[in-house]
Amino acid sequence: MKFRNSKRFFGSIQLLLLIILISGVSAASQPSANNYQEYTQLDIGDILSDGSKAPLQALLNSKILLKGRVLKSPLLKNDEVVVYRMIITCCAADALASGVLVKLPERNQFHDQDWVEVEGTLQLQPFDENLKTIEPLAGMVPQGNVYPYFTAAKAYKISAPSAKYLYY
Repeated sequence: MKFRNSKRFFGSIQLLLLIILISGVSAASQPSANNYQEYTQLDIGDILSDGSKAPLQALLNSKILLKGRVLKSPLLKNDEVVVYRMIITCCAADALASGVLVKLPERNQFHDQDWVEVEGTLQLQPFDENLKTIEPLAGMVPQGNVYPYFTAAKAYKISAPSAKYLYY
């Protein structure tokens, strides 16, 4: 009798864990309460390098939520930062920074390496050759020599996510 009850108990735990896992995955891919769809720097880079018009137009016409670390540079305006994530293909040794230039809704109040979440829209801009030295930006310039420029309606500091790296 004890064995049967413990078997049912562990079966219930497995089912509960499966429900939690499924709900966590679907919550990340659904729009937020403000109808912002979350994209990662990896998603944006893949869409830009794909060359298909349909995904690109959907991306450019969407309200986007983007999370990442702040990188400041003297080459940027006071209300601009790069929001980047480290992308790992195989192991930490091959990690590359990939970032999006973000125009903040107000003067820059963030510090280097702060984790932020920004809500806004994305457009493509001709790449400014002066920005080539900002590594996370240079990695996001596809063949068309344009780069993603994010205009934030809201920007706020967040805690570091449990998954700090993106995996390709």
